[in-house]
Amino acid sequence: MATKIPWGLEMLKTKRRSFGNIVGHAKGVTDPSSLLEWTAEAFDVSLDWKRIAQFKKWWGGKLIVKGIMTPEDARCAVEIGADAIIVSNHGGRQLDGAMSSIRMLTSIIDEVGDEIEVHLDSGIRSGQDVLKALALGAKGTYIGRAFTYGLGAAGEEGVTRALQIIHKELDTTMALCGETDVSRLGPHNLYVPNGFADPTVKL
Repeated sequence: MATKIPWGLEMLKTKRRSFGNIVGHAKGVTDPSSLLEWTAEAFDVSLDWKRIAQFKKWWGGKLIVKGIMTPEDARCAVEIGADAIIVSNHGGRQLDGAMSSIRMLTSIIDEVGDEIEVHLDSGIRSGQDVLKALALGAKGTYIGRAFTYGLGAAGEEGVTRALQIIHKELDTTMALCGETDVSRLGPHNLYVPNGFADPTVKL
């Protein structure tokens, strides 16, 4: 902070941020202290695949199901007519001992193949991470923290810059792998340790 005095002074003058789109708008949330209780109530533990199928019927549009971490759930998503799934452990926030998304990706793709689009989330921090997911069969990846870091550092310009960095890293990594087209990426571009896709194997 001693080397960033102007920045520190600006931060001191910045008003305290809050969840302005929730506090005062969501039922029962009148201040930040009641936000935690409202969030807990938003989780419906009775949710099952029949209800998700009903949501799709009500919605009538494309349905992407996030949080798929097993081949069995991927199969259920196909059966209820989901248009895509996102292999995601929600950044490890829900269960910090969960398997990483990238380790579960192969078994999920082996189960559903091309029956449904498979995307990957959680742990994407660089262009190299994007390449790994695409090489293992994901059709696309999502970022959260890199986006947020860019937003916090420089607003919209920071988000744009974060995306540019990831894109550049992907281009560079592809070039170093001798590839010019993401559609040609595959396991041959990676060194995958034995047992990587087996949840019972500790790497």
